[in-house]
Amino acid sequence: MKIIPVDCNYTAPETAAAYLFVENGRGFFVECNANPAIPYLLESLKMEGLRPEEVDGLLITHVHLDHAGGAGLFLKHFPNALLYAHPRAARHAIDPSRLVASAKVVYGEGRFQNLYGEILPCEASRVRVLEDGDSLPFAGGVLQTFHVRGHANHHLAAFEPLTRTLFTGDTAGVTYPKVNRKHGVVALVSTSPTDFDGEQALLSLDRFRALGAERIAPTHFGFVERADHQALFSSLREQLHHSIALQARVRSEGLSEEAVYEDLKRFTAEHFLRRGIRLDSEDFQVLELDFRINSQGLRVIRGNG
Repeated sequence: MKIIPVDCNYTAPETAAAYLFVENGRGFFVECNANPAIPYLLESLKMEGLRPEEVDGLLITHVHLDHAGGAGLFLKHFPNALLYAHPRAARHAIDPSRLVASAKVVYGEGRFQNLYGEILPCEASRVRVLEDGDSLPFAGGVLQTFHVRGHANHHLAAFEPLTRTLFTGDTAGVTYPKVNRKHGVVALVSTSPTDFDGEQALLSLDRFRALGAERIAPTHFGFVERADHQALFSSLREQLHHSIALQARVRSEGLSEEAVYEDLKRFTAEHFLRRGIRLDSEDFQVLELDFRINSQGLRVIRGNG
């Protein structure tokens, strides 16, 4: 089983990946990013000597547009592929209108068009729902899938047992090679709107740790090898506890988005400094969008149930 990270060049190089599986002359993708990424996926397939007709499927971890915005266009270019998704995500892939409307609120019309373009619906006949614990066969191998909450209520993860690779979407944080090449693995939790649930995110991390993966493949970006897993999970847990406390302050004190943003930046600098990593202005520039989106997500307060 060969698994290849494909740089989708989302906002900049090495910010979002799709993952191409190659086995027995067949292809399969985890994630597809947005419409502008489809040419990169086609090129990665060509480099492996495969044709679009030889791609059997696409698994999306969730329907946030930097993971699945190009799914409708993907199905047009890969005529034999099926789309696999969480039940809630499948509904939005088939009818993305609500997803598009909420994303435009976050990004604004102009930036939305630049990043995503026209979001095409997926044909319902080509969409398959994955329940918690379902296995997905692929070219002699299998992907084990399971539902994980915390980042989004329609999120799933996948584990490939031959290579022991765990695909975590955004539930095990985001990490960028431009920062990591200087410091080692630096990961941020993702609390983007609108479903962040810190307690569920902690449970999802426990579930990931129990799998004993050899490498973790977050969508943002690239493989995290086993030697770094203990530090990764420890860092993410500490960040999640801070995010839970910060969201409680939003509820009790009515903190503004700017106040949350400044708190996250301050905490992040102190958090990594305690771990021997001094983030500089260039690092914070790479992480800027995450701070902004995370600040918005922490101000979304949902009632019980």
